[in-house]
Amino acid sequence: MDTFFQNFCNKYPIYLFNTKFKKKIFYIFFSLIQFFLKGPFLIKFKLFSIFVYPDKNDYTRYILTRVSLPDISERKLIINNLTNHKNIFIDCGANSGFYSLDVSTLVKNVEIFAFEPSDKEFMFLKKNIEINNIKNITPVKLALGDEIGEIYFNDMRSSNLNFASGGGYVSKNLVDKSFSYKVNITTLNNYFNSFKITEDTSIFIKIDLEGYDFNAIYGASELLEKYDCSIIFEFSKMIINNEDYSPEKINNFIKQHNLKIYDIYGKGLSLNDLERKIQQLDNAHDTCGNYILTKKNLNFS
Repeated sequence: MDTFFQNFCNKYPIYLFNTKFKKKIFYIFFSLIQFFLKGPFLIKFKLFSIFVYPDKNDYTRYILTRVSLPDISERKLIINNLTNHKNIFIDCGANSGFYSLDVSTLVKNVEIFAFEPSDKEFMFLKKNIEINNIKNITPVKLALGDEIGEIYFNDMRSSNLNFASGGGYVSKNLVDKSFSYKVNITTLNNYFNSFKITEDTSIFIKIDLEGYDFNAIYGASELLEKYDCSIIFEFSKMIINNEDYSPEKINNFIKQHNLKIYDIYGKGLSLNDLERKIQQLDNAHDTCGNYILTKKNLNFS
């Protein structure tokens, strides 16, 4: 059945299913045969292909059920604001690379650094880069935060626990020996310290670290201060529950670096606004969306 489905996807690439009706047809077809599929399947978009898995616990299944890549508005925002002579996209929590792959094919003069600490996700990331023969993405097997050293990575692909929506999350303490292992962690300041970044370079950082997002933001303070740099991050219950979470520290950081928070439509928000959004979530939802930290006027169109 895997061969049959792959042949179908080769003959009818997923980007051809570009209306609600067509997407529904694909979804119905997939639903009828999903229990006989193992994967992975190479799914072709217009400018790149990506391996996906039909397993219900695998986040790449989204592509098969929604018949599109996730975070359309977020990726469009990033692409629309990397328009300088030189551009850098930093993908923190790259997973299989759908952000990096999209930016690499749609932005001119861009250099991409895709950070992913998971053993399995990093393998999938490299595989997706190689199958597309993309040369402007550098995969980096490191966790990101506000410290340098080692930290535990809790690999959700090896566990039935539902703490994270992606491939896993980092923690300072051992969660479970059966799926946790140590990985190296660094800061973006430290990693890019030796890079020669010119004034005509635009930097956009995407951070999706399942609760460790602000740790990584603190570790990017020099990039935010010195360069044309903006950050898009996910705000979640895991951030609130992070032992390092401090509204006072976040607000001081925002004030110190002359930053503002926006939603992806350009509406200005405060940290209190984000916290209220989290409080309004039901038990079935952990995140309230993606938000932007920046000191510049972005193109939100």
